[in-house]
Amino acid sequence: MIILIGLVAAMSGLLIGYNTAVIAPALEFVTRDFALGPFTQGVAVSSVLFGGFVGALFSGGLIRRTGERPALFATALLFAVGGVGAALSESFLPWLLWRTVTGFGVGAATMVAPLYVSETVPSRVRGALVSIIQLTITLGILASYIAGTVWTPAQTWQPMLLVGAAPALLLILVIAAVPESPRWYLLHGRTAEAERAHRRLNGENGDPLPAQAADGAAGHWRDLFGGRNVMVLILATGLFAFANLSGIDAILYYAPVIFAEVGFGGAYGPILATVAIGVINVIATLIAMALIDRLGRRPLLIGGLVPMAASLIVLAVVLANGQGAAWSNIVAVACLGLFVLAFGISLGPLPYVLMSELFPLALRGAGMGIASATAWGVNVLVSLTFPVLVEEFGLALVLGSYGVISIAALLFVLALVPETRGRSLELIEANLASGRPVRDLGLPLAAPARSG
Repeated sequence: MIILIGLVAAMSGLLIGYNTAVIAPALEFVTRDFALGPFTQGVAVSSVLFGGFVGALFSGGLIRRTGERPALFATALLFAVGGVGAALSESFLPWLLWRTVTGFGVGAATMVAPLYVSETVPSRVRGALVSIIQLTITLGILASYIAGTVWTPAQTWQPMLLVGAAPALLLILVIAAVPESPRWYLLHGRTAEAERAHRRLNGENGDPLPAQAADGAAGHWRDLFGGRNVMVLILATGLFAFANLSGIDAILYYAPVIFAEVGFGGAYGPILATVAIGVINVIATLIAMALIDRLGRRPLLIGGLVPMAASLIVLAVVLANGQGAAWSNIVAVACLGLFVLAFGISLGPLPYVLMSELFPLALRGAGMGIASATAWGVNVLVSLTFPVLVEEFGLALVLGSYGVISIAALLFVLALVPETRGRSLELIEANLASGRPVRDLGLPLAAPARSG
């Protein structure tokens, strides 16, 4: 059953990654066919991201009413319908509408998939399995870049978008074979169904069924903004905001444009360099998956943020002072590769893992919905403004600003992020209920709370 849960994570991540990043190779031809300018290019890129914001924001309420499996099924349908609709569009407005519909699926999947995985697998593999989502996001991004190399000679974008709907069909089949989350049943007072689902998932092994009060009352989203819960909300939303403000979205979605700017010429130069970045992104996420349940969450975050900040600041200096020279092009590409590698082992997978662990059960759906919506809202901001900011201030200053933001993210992590490796969701929730600072939510119950 763990394999099937892993497939849910994998297909969800693949759909998210492909359908968000496919705009990178498609943008040149979409711009040509719909006569887009810098601002409308930003609108084209950010349409699926705006849909992601809406989908993430409202998926928590859907889960609360219907359960996690029906919500996963709905996201798969949105991917399928949105991809086909966009591929068949003959003018910009319908194309924009269908890309936004795809975005609804993107946003819902980024919230529902990690929630479902975290609640249905043993704690000893929770970090790695939730990280499968980020791994397959990177694989989806890479697949979209490869699709660009396939259809760039034909100078067409429609097949690129149509391919993005295909994994949704497999996701529907896998969802039909897995049970609902036992914790969702418990939250709604359906103890017998929770026990049956738990046995299907774990047999006699794995974590015991949590002794959760089954009062049938999920918490209200307003509860996130008061008392102990607000710091968890700040931590989860902050991590996603920093992840997107770091500049990763601009680099992934506008990669061919950036590579053309740093000196890759010809019809294939930018897109092939973009594929190389996609490969690095996948390798980095594989490294993170191997280490996340061995080294822990904090070491990976800290170890990734330092080179992220350094690489972008060096890149900005090179672009400002040595652009055009052969050595500067090599340094620029190396900096971009290092940034993507460092992001892939830190701010790429870790926000998904931590948000699925830290919110209390009664508020997990609402909290993860707000955190995911924050990610997509900031993503919209970055993607919409990037071409305009580059035109106004230059690529060097924009990328340098992202480097400064990565420094701020490092300070945020040092101050607030707890270590949750190997801890059960119930222990983390008990620590939160006891009033521990958010930085200490992964400590054993018997350990004394830190002062301050």
